[in-house]
Amino acid sequence: MVIRPKVHGFLDRELPGLLGVVGTNSEDGFPHLVPVWYRWDGARVHIWTREGRIWVRNLARDPRAGFSVQEPAEPYGAVTMKGSAKITSWDDERVSAEIERITRRYVPPLDVAGYIHAWRGLRTIVSITPKTVVYRSD
Repeated sequence: MVIRPKVHGFLDRELPGLLGVVGTNSEDGFPHLVPVWYRWDGARVHIWTREGRIWVRNLARDPRAGFSVQEPAEPYGAVTMKGSAKITSWDDERVSAEIERITRRYVPPLDVAGYIHAWRGLRTIVSITPKTVVYRSD
């Protein structure tokens, strides 16, 4: 999928990064929406979380996901996407490196290690690969 450069710039904003919202399919058929920290790698959205959270369990059952990011002020730009999710729960260097990359988008550099240590029980990365991406800038 070819993604426009403006989308990359919008999703890559740092410190503070914009919050994303993940949408999953609940067992009862209703959408389940959760605000999250994320990192865009140019092809996928990565989210640091805990494996047992409801939205992660929803994705384990049905990997279809929606994801959106929107500006809180004018011009109210937004990116929305639909895709499929992969859940990775490990205590290894790949997960640790992704956790650090995500945290650096939201926490000042000197506070990153302490922040990660405070949440050391979270060892799951959810990666969403988009099938569709829509960018709105006005």
